[in-house]
Amino acid sequence: MERVRAGPDTVFNEMMAVNEDLQLPYTMDAHQLSNPYQAKVLRTDVNRAIPSYIPELLDESKLAFEDAFKVTDTVLGIADIEVFDTMTHLIARISNRVIFGKDLCRNQEFLRATVRFAETTPLMAPFIQWSPLFFRPFVYFLLSSILGGKRAPLKILVPFLNRYMKARQTMTEKPNLVSEFLIQNAPPQETVEGIAVRLLNINFGSIHTSSIFITQTLFEIALLRPEEVEGMRSEVEDALESEGGWNKAAVDRFYKIDSALREVGRYHGLMHFALPRYAIVGCELADGKFVPPGSRIAIDMKAIHFDADIYPDPNRCDLFRFSNMREKNGSGNSNHGFATVDSYYLPFGAGRHACAGRFFAAVELKIMLAHILLEYNISYPHKVNERPRNIIFNGAIIPDSKARLVFKRRKM
Repeated sequence: MERVRAGPDTVFNEMMAVNEDLQLPYTMDAHQLSNPYQAKVLRTDVNRAIPSYIPELLDESKLAFEDAFKVTDTVLGIADIEVFDTMTHLIARISNRVIFGKDLCRNQEFLRATVRFAETTPLMAPFIQWSPLFFRPFVYFLLSSILGGKRAPLKILVPFLNRYMKARQTMTEKPNLVSEFLIQNAPPQETVEGIAVRLLNINFGSIHTSSIFITQTLFEIALLRPEEVEGMRSEVEDALESEGGWNKAAVDRFYKIDSALREVGRYHGLMHFALPRYAIVGCELADGKFVPPGSRIAIDMKAIHFDADIYPDPNRCDLFRFSNMREKNGSGNSNHGFATVDSYYLPFGAGRHACAGRFFAAVELKIMLAHILLEYNISYPHKVNERPRNIIFNGAIIPDSKARLVFKRRKM
């Protein structure tokens, strides 16, 4: 684990493994590998701008949930919703509020195309990978024609960026949008389409992972006892009151929501394997095993996440596991935070290749979950008394896309 996490790319290469897993030259473009400057933008400009994004994320969350949680039973006053699909579209809308601004984040054609791109990219990639090299462009063309690839969102996004880049020439103050930061950091030879593809890359990472995390967390919250849910609500209300409303300091104090997200990442995860790498040279591990050059390696996530020496009672999904640890070690301790990576918590990777957008994702998800908890009671539909099973595809762990939850507005 430590050798892979800390090893240089000249020994265990991460980008080559990601390229193979997602087939980037086809699903996105070849330049994602040669100069991944979008990751630098996420780590620097976007992370610094997170406090300014909170009012925008909250505002769009309120509007988006009003649109999505339409009452399906007027007698009971409930909304019975397919959770995964709903959350995927909500994540797309709310994330794009700070990526592109109000207009594009509410463009339903763009959102549908972007969501389809995010959902189908990991489905297409294995089939491209399993094809002979000379045949891969045709395989992508065929699959993207059927499932939906980058062409549909780019058809909307490229003209939008052209208009924006023309307008920004006369702007006295540039907006704190993710797209603006990417434009500022683009190399001189970068094209508008190249910038657009990188913004689709960011959308893919945001939509694909965040929709899984929030869906799995809602499935678990619906199983909690009423007093446990009330404890989560009370913590949110106390944080908002003590910190003067919705700001970074308040969101950082949503410890129980943060703990629930981290536990979902530990217990359910995103993949069976973490830290995929491509061995550039032969390497001998500490136990004497030899990894030959050209090998693919990865870490068995379950072996770490379900190690009883690290996580007591590992086979129980305890949403308050990490908030309880915070209480024992001091409430300000961030070592158990959702976005914190270490050698024993791997959904976001580890080391210098850890997910660059995880801090933004953490804030966005905590705002969305806090808003849901304050506004709605959550339960399973009548006669459903167990959690839906996950779906496994090519090592990926995905929540049941047909599973439903009931949301009923609380009487405040």
